[in-house]
Amino acid sequence: MRIYLPLATEDRVALESSAARLELAARRAAWGVHAEALRDRPGQDVEDLEYDALQDAVHIAYRIGAADQRALVIAADVPDAAVEVAGEDGGAFGVVTVAPTQARIASFHVTELDAAAADADDTDPALLWFDASEGGAALAFLDDAAEA
Repeated sequence: MRIYLPLATEDRVALESSAARLELAARRAAWGVHAEALRDRPGQDVEDLEYDALQDAVHIAYRIGAADQRALVIAADVPDAAVEVAGEDGGAFGVVTVAPTQARIASFHVTELDAAAADADDTDPALLWFDASEGGAALAFLDDAAEA
């Protein structure tokens, strides 16, 4: 399953070292298109649902950061059995890891706008895409914006 993870402090080392995998703790919150979300939206395009799950993760990343910060979300793959539905707290696409697990990093997504600017805009935050091998560059872009 493809999951979307707002950047956490413990993820930074993996990104800085260009690691291909992330170690995820049990009960780590993420967003993804789980079986229940698919059942609740019959006939909807899975790519559209993936986009919605990514945007949910972006909004959570904004909420946990400062108003003058951009957000970074990690797209990663885990076995379906590694996650369970989070319940109402996670929204339509919320999941949590059921045990410590490894996730294979697929890509990184950094918002163009900081949280305050995105809040003033009524569209989904625009995202810059970074390849799985560009974790350091994604962090540098995120950190450069915070220092400016």
